[in-house]
Amino acid sequence: MNHVVRGGSRGSFTLLLFTTLMLFASAAAAIEITSDVRGLVTDDRGTPLSGAQVTLRRESTALTRATRTNAAGQFSFRNLPVGAGYSVSATRSGYESESLAGLVLVLGRAAELSFRLVSTSPIEEVVVTGKRPDAQVAVGPSVVFGLQELERAPAINRNISDIIRIDPRVYVDESRGNINAIQCGGKNPRFNSISVDGVATNDLFGLNDSGYPTERAPFPYDAIEQVSVELAPFHANYGGFSACNINAVTKSGSNEFTGSFFYDYSDDGFRGDSLEGNDIQTGEYEDTRWGFTFGGRIIQDKLFFHVSYTKW
Repeated sequence: MNHVVRGGSRGSFTLLLFTTLMLFASAAAAIEITSDVRGLVTDDRGTPLSGAQVTLRRESTALTRATRTNAAGQFSFRNLPVGAGYSVSATRSGYESESLAGLVLVLGRAAELSFRLVSTSPIEEVVVTGKRPDAQVAVGPSVVFGLQELERAPAINRNISDIIRIDPRVYVDESRGNINAIQCGGKNPRFNSISVDGVATNDLFGLNDSGYPTERAPFPYDAIEQVSVELAPFHANYGGFSACNINAVTKSGSNEFTGSFFYDYSDDGFRGDSLEGNDIQTGEYEDTRWGFTFGGRIIQDKLFFHVSYTKW
């Protein structure tokens, strides 16, 4: 459940409270906000293994899923929260187990895995042929920026436009002050769609040139786990825009309590008062912004929260 409170003018509070309550149940949303894992389990000769036990786990939230491979050796896990910290293991009687750790799930994309189990039995087995899983079909050109890019890339304006401008299809118009309007494929920002956890946050009344429903971005920069830019996706779930869909997914808490804090300050004393021997009148000003994030558990392994606050 996400609660949003917005301020409307410069100098006022911009507050967005994201409280994510996860009971490991999939929430229905029109726009994709999760990821999938699928793959194939074979023996050391490349023969698909049916009935192999495949277990997926995320240590930070104790999320655990288990399934068995079908007759073609295939398995899949759907509707998984995006982010890092996943591990997947495959086991079967008569074979050595194999595991993969450090798996990172990307927004709207399926992770393709393969396990090759070595037999521990000298008995010859009957060879069974099978079909490998089909590759994911792209619904349109898209790019995803994960938590690592969001944390390490310079974000002077603390706006997702600072990051998605890396996409060559995106142009950020900096002539609009702090707005930094996002233009996809050369189209007006009003033709974009902005969604947070699958919920559209567009300027329905057409009051802002940026396409935002607020003076600035409608969510704090530090509240975002991943963001994708989807240009003309071909899917029935998408609609209401003709430029691009900017799809953001918020952070979730975990069993560990974590947090962050930032503080920015600037005034006219940080600017020079002359250029090439000529005096410059900059006027007096003072600009301060700060914010914090905090997340953790409410009930161990079951219920989590994450809060993000920004003051301009």
